[in-house]
Amino acid sequence: MSNNSQVKKPIKRIQLLPDAEIAELYARPIFNSNERKLYFSLSDAEKILIDDYFDINTRVYFILQLAYFKAKQQFFKFNFEDVIDDVQYIITHYYDNTNQKLSGCLSRYYLQHQKKKILIFFDYNDWSSEYRSKTKSHACELLKYHPKSQNVLRSLLQYLEHQKIVIPSYRIFQDIFTAAVSVEENRLNALLSLMPHDKKEWLSALIDKKGGLAEINILRSDQKNFKLNAIRDEVQKAQNISAMYDFAKEFIPSLKLSKNAIRYYADVTEQYASYRLKYLNKTKQWLHVICFIYNRYQQFMNNLIISFLYHAKAIIEDGKDYANQAMIEHNSNIAANFPKLAKFLKWFPKRNKKLTYDELNKIAYKALPKKEFPALAEYLQGKKFNKTAAKWEFYLKSARKFSLYLRPILLNVPFSYYKKDSQLIAHINTLKEHYLSDKSPSDLKLPDAIKQTIPANMQKYLKRNVTDENIDPGLYEFYVYQKIYHQLNRGRLCCNESISYCDLEYDLINDALVDNVEKIAAEFGYSKIPIYCDERLNHALAELDKAWDTTINNIDLDLNPGFNIKQTKSGQEDWSLSYDSSDELEDTFFKTLPKTEIGEVMMFIGGLTRMLAELTHIKDRYTKRKKPDILAVIAGILAEAFGISPEKMAEMSDLGSRLLRAIREDFIRIDSLCTMNNIVSNFIQSLPIFNVWNLFGDYLLADADGQKQPTSDNTIQSRYSKKYLGKGKGISLYTLIANHVAVNAKNIGLNEYEGHSLYDMIYNNKTDIEIDMVTGDNHSRNKINYVALDSIDVDYVPSIKNIKEAANNLYSVKPIDTYTGLIKPIGQINDRLIRSQKRGILRILLSLILQENTQTNIIRKLSSHARYARLKAALFEYNKIFNSAHLLNMIDQMPLRKALRTARNRTESYHQLQGVIRKMYSREFKGKKIIDNRVSAHASRLVANCIIAYNSIILNTVYEKMLNDGVSQKIIDEFARISPISWSHILFTGQYNFKKNCDNIDVREMARLIEKHLKQFFWK
Repeated sequence: MSNNSQVKKPIKRIQLLPDAEIAELYARPIFNSNERKLYFSLSDAEKILIDDYFDINTRVYFILQLAYFKAKQQFFKFNFEDVIDDVQYIITHYYDNTNQKLSGCLSRYYLQHQKKKILIFFDYNDWSSEYRSKTKSHACELLKYHPKSQNVLRSLLQYLEHQKIVIPSYRIFQDIFTAAVSVEENRLNALLSLMPHDKKEWLSALIDKKGGLAEINILRSDQKNFKLNAIRDEVQKAQNISAMYDFAKEFIPSLKLSKNAIRYYADVTEQYASYRLKYLNKTKQWLHVICFIYNRYQQFMNNLIISFLYHAKAIIEDGKDYANQAMIEHNSNIAANFPKLAKFLKWFPKRNKKLTYDELNKIAYKALPKKEFPALAEYLQGKKFNKTAAKWEFYLKSARKFSLYLRPILLNVPFSYYKKDSQLIAHINTLKEHYLSDKSPSDLKLPDAIKQTIPANMQKYLKRNVTDENIDPGLYEFYVYQKIYHQLNRGRLCCNESISYCDLEYDLINDALVDNVEKIAAEFGYSKIPIYCDERLNHALAELDKAWDTTINNIDLDLNPGFNIKQTKSGQEDWSLSYDSSDELEDTFFKTLPKTEIGEVMMFIGGLTRMLAELTHIKDRYTKRKKPDILAVIAGILAEAFGISPEKMAEMSDLGSRLLRAIREDFIRIDSLCTMNNIVSNFIQSLPIFNVWNLFGDYLLADADGQKQPTSDNTIQSRYSKKYLGKGKGISLYTLIANHVAVNAKNIGLNEYEGHSLYDMIYNNKTDIEIDMVTGDNHSRNKINYVALDSIDVDYVPSIKNIKEAANNLYSVKPIDTYTGLIKPIGQINDRLIRSQKRGILRILLSLILQENTQTNIIRKLSSHARYARLKAALFEYNKIFNSAHLLNMIDQMPLRKALRTARNRTESYHQLQGVIRKMYSREFKGKKIIDNRVSAHASRLVANCIIAYNSIILNTVYEKMLNDGVSQKIIDEFARISPISWSHILFTGQYNFKKNCDNIDVREMARLIEKHLKQFFWK
């Protein structure tokens, strides 16, 4: 009994990846014909290694191992019979098509010998137990940055690749990760237990119901709009947690969690029902809730500042309109009174001299009213209408409005200026001290020190009457608000307790970490960053110089068929570009297929990819996993994608509303939907046809663009857009498309600039689809994106609508007078400026990969704020290098222009499919909270990806048959133009019978029908 009691329970290993992804990670590579050419090509050094073996068996096996290692940096045990196609390729190309049949496998000795030679050749190390401790320590550090299991594993894989260590078995990964999670949890538990007792009680009480509603549910509600009650509610919520936020701000740094990890724990609390939070142990509750309080208070400050900017801008714009209208009326009155003035001037010399003074005034003012005299006199003196005075007249009339809408925000938002001893902060504090003392506006008397900071030419507008001695309190108050508005937009005024409006210094890593740039960059796998202002800069300059030489040379030698030179009427030379079109073929091929219900498609793809079987609880490490009802999950996803309620789906299907509602709460979350999207995306990427869709050689070109969609309920993210939505509000679904697959997406407001989110979209792509190049329309461009994306090994190649106009802003490495042709630079790159800001640039790039704040906020501030002038100028200058090289390449390369246009067309096709899904029952997004709309958007993306996967399977079946039948490459290239984004054969509406057998899709029959239609069309 005693012995048994001492036996430790086995540790339950954490599931890091779905079974399909595990199999894919460790699966031996299966090459297509193009990949065989690439991986089985041998360098001279590799041929020398093979010469050490004399037997053809060992030689061929070595070539196989070498190629597989180059592809996946792993070793595989296999028989020759398992890889017969690869063996035949090697024999054909290297051994004169010998008829010798190879079978079996090599002995253990030779396997180890070859393995050792390959490791030495590539300077790699085989996994051994000595790396376990170091890898576990690194996993512990990664958990502080990435609390989600899959993100840590991906980072660990990058780490091992950079360290040139062969990855261990999945079981070892599980053991390392499970141990690391245990270490991290113990560390956090020990720190959380040190919190004061009253703070622990407060955090626990937050999720307890009082009167039927938990306090945390009130805090989780989003600000609906910019109306007075919404602002008051937001202020009240901020005040309720301000004391706890002050504690959290002091305590959370002791946890040593990244901002990304804090956001994760906060997001879980945001999405998780309060009664379910109570099921967590106390320390888990405290961790999640304190992170939520920390993050939520900053979101409150964000919302209040956004509300301030919204109303301040409205008042300022209304003031301009009022002044313009007043000027129009003033000028109209002047014009209307000129005849009266002329009549008066003619009358006055001839007046009756016997008129009394009163009679004279009566007749004179009847001819020209007394109130018109000043305006006419000023006009005759040459004085223009004072629009500034008119604006301040309007601001005085608006005093009640800004006292209601702006004053509460001023009193509750802790503003700070980027410099010490700021005059603006002194003005803000003056107003705060006065109104926090419950004094009325009329009691406000400005101290002389404050009054002296107001320019003399401005003080006259801040008085009701010119003769007044004191400044009017209401006008002074709006003077301060106007200053706040302008300085917030310039990035000089900040709120360091907010997410988006804190000082950029708060978004960046500690400057001391720049000294560890090599180590940090190595851990994250981005080798360019440490040399970004040295070797990488030199290489970028050389590429730009080469682009100039190549482009001009090809024009001069008439080697650029897309470059057209013509004579203008004035006799000068002008140029234009030709575009080669490569549109996708129409979906008439899919129209020939029998109709399939969308539920069947979802079940089919779910079973094939195991995305549904791997569906887990949002808190994958802290709760017992329960497998969901698969049919109910499908129904729930479709309900979210279509924008209908679980109750509505229950009416239209054979499933109950209670089940659907429970599934929605437990499993259909942003994280789970993104995970399923990633699994489907990875599945499509694993199909041989995926690489056939590449548009630019072996490079994978992606595209990012937004689609405007209306919303029915108000959220602070929903904005008006006359151009896209008429009088309605809406959001933009910003999506990253790679070879037809929607690999990532996010919702942004219509007032947000898409280009500020592009880095986010690429960096947070968690699929196995590695993007080499990304394009987008003009909205994807800003003055930093080239540099930011290049630092993470992605080429930014925007689709530029008017290349000829853009070519007027080209820069060169050589002096501009070197170039005399049709295309000339307007300036020379100042690389000394870039090199002088090396440390600042490295700090920016490291902050982006370490996710100190969202990349969107960092890039937005760098792009638009009038601060960090020299650093920003250096980044802009660096950006000019890539932009100029890209423009020159677009001028010189018609295939590039063709590829970019095709990528953009693919995105438009995806938007059409997404629009069809949303319009099935209601196009509007009906979420009452921002997070609800995000869930619905990711559900729509999942349905679209499943349709694309279904079509891809059919096309891939045809493609593989074409390869086996020896169809010509010309026909295959034509076939590759058939887009898998098609829905003519999908049934979206009707009665959904989820309980019927959904495994009756015959892909081979579908492929046969497509093939039959293809043969009629072009396959002969």
